[in-house]
Formats: sequence, structure tokens, C-alpha cells
Amino acid sequence: MLRLRDNLSHRIGSWFSSQGFVAANTPILTGNDAEGAGEAFKLALMDLAHPAAEQSSSPATAPSTTSPEEFFSRPAFLTVSHQLHLEALATAVSRVYTLSPCFRAEPSATRRHLAEFWMLEAEWAFTQQGNDVREVCKFVEAMLRNVVGPLVAHNGDSDMESLWKGNPNAGNLESLQKTFSQKDWWTCMTYTEAVKELEGAVASGVEFEYTPKWGKALQSEHERWLAETFVKGPVFVTDYPVDLKPFYMRLNDDGKTVACFDLLVPHIGELVGGSVREERVDILRENMIKAGLADGGAYQWYEDLRKYGGAPHVGFGMGFERLVGWVGGIENIRECVPMPRWAGRLLL
Repeated sequence: MLRLRDNLSHRIGSWFSSQGFVAANTPILTGNDAEGAGEAFKLALMDLAHPAAEQSSSPATAPSTTSPEEFFSRPAFLTVSHQLHLEALATAVSRVYTLSPCFRAEPSATRRHLAEFWMLEAEWAFTQQGNDVREVCKFVEAMLRNVVGPLVAHNGDSDMESLWKGNPNAGNLESLQKTFSQKDWWTCMTYTEAVKELEGAVASGVEFEYTPKWGKALQSEHERWLAETFVKGPVFVTDYPVDLKPFYMRLNDDGKTVACFDLLVPHIGELVGGSVREERVDILRENMIKAGLADGGAYQWYEDLRKYGGAPHVGFGMGFERLVGWVGGIENIRECVPMPRWAGRLLL
């Protein structure tokens, strides 16, 4: 698994370099929650006074029991995404990416979630495809085909063979190899089309725990049905309702959906998420107000990227451990990282 991570990271770096991208080191500490979802770890100063010193100190010299001031003069968090900082850098060098750690205080204890994980994120400006999110999907597919394709070929490397040897779901490897050997572009459908297919499945007798309905988030069971049963391979789902997505995604002309996508793959669910970023400062400001992010100044710099000049740009993020699990046939994401951390669990 460790060698597969190393191999994938090297191949990712080589591919982005061939496409004119600059590798960037973005901050781990940040003053904002990128998506505004409230799942960030907040930093706090530790009381470093020695217990013996506290016992012997006089009232005049005793450590203060009042709350210490913020070290950075404002609340600070462990980053949940490097996207916003990459957007700033993309205005300077056009094409940037990073493969860096992210942290989310999400209490989920499923096999698909970690509190500390690695994300591949990329942003690029001056896009020629305008607002066509499907061109971004093709870029992501090209990246995955070049990075993963040679590894899953029938004459792949020994680490892949070792990971898949004895796997009870050997058929998944054959499906994976077929995915990367097919010449046609992977399936792409809108959220509206996906919901229609899910509703049709329910009408034909398929049972879901959560009833699919337009305007509601696609649950993992819906995503897996689309990828594993309906398409039987990777599928890009685009143009989600605006209320389901973060403030920075570009509003479509219909005023109801945003130019975004999720790449759903068999046995994993969502692997990649991305969008055309909202470059119109008036609409971005309105979105930020609705999300409660316009006050306090934490996002002012982000708004200023549009206010004082910028360029149309797009980007995406991919969970690296999910990629490792998909390629290596590892079902539990906790087995895709050397020292996993999740809610209620922190060893080493």
C-alpha cells in the first residue's frame, strides 16, 4: 500500500508537470473553513505552565485563568481544503496543484471517512472552455487515465498484483482494467438525469433507504447504484442544485443549478469533485451573504480576487486515499494510510 501511494504520487506529479502546472505548498493553518460547512478543527493555545510552578506560585504570580488571546489575533483552523489558496496562486501562475493533508472534524465512522487525509487539488485560470463543466470532466478523466491506466493494465506492477492477490472481489479488478482500456469517454449525466434514473429504479422495485428526489443530496447508496448498477463504471454527475453546493461554484444560466461535477466510481462512490468557480463578484458576494460568510473579513481577500481583477478559472479536488482504495482494491479507507485518524481514535 505504501509503495502504491508513492507510485501514484510520483505519477501525479509527472503528469501535472507535463501539463504546465506548478506544484504549490499551501497553508495547513487557515483563518477560514473553505466550504463553510463548520467541520474544521480549531486551534487553541495550550497552558504550558508546569504543575509544580503553579503550586508554589503566589497569587500575584499565579498563571492567569482567563482565556488567552488568539495567537494569530483571530480564530485559526486546520485546513479542510487548499482550494481557496490555490485560486489565489492561479491568478499569478495560471496553473497550480497540490497534494497535501486536510483535516475534517466530521464524526462519521464509516469506512469512507478519515479525520486526517490527503487531497489532490488543482486550479487553473484562463480556461478556453468557458463555463462548460464537461471539459473539466475530460481533463480529470485524462489525468486518471495517464496516472492509473498503466498501473492496472494486465502487465501492471508487482505491488498491484500483491494487493489484488486473494481479493474475494477479483471481478472488480477486471472491471477496473476494462474502465481504463475503453476508448470512449466515461459516462457523463446531469444531476437531473441521475435523479430521473434513480426514481425509475425505485418505480421498478429497487429499494433505497433514502428516497431519491430532485433537490435532495445523492446518498452513498444512490452514488453506488449509479456507478455499479446503472453505468457499471465511472460516471460524472454534473450541474447539481445550487442549494446543495458551496458558495464558490458558478451559477448556471437557469439560476437553479451550478456548473459542477462529482466523479462517482464503483465500490468507492465519490472520488473527485470540482466546478467552474464563480468569477462574477456580485453573484459571489450574494452567495457569501446567503452562506453567512460575508461578515468578519475572513473571506474578504477571496472576494477581492474578483473585485480587483481576476480570470475565469476552474478546479477540482480528489481524495488521495480513495484513489488508493479504488486502484488497490482496498475497501476500508483506514487501510489506505499508514496511521489513520478518525472520530474517537488517535493512536501513535
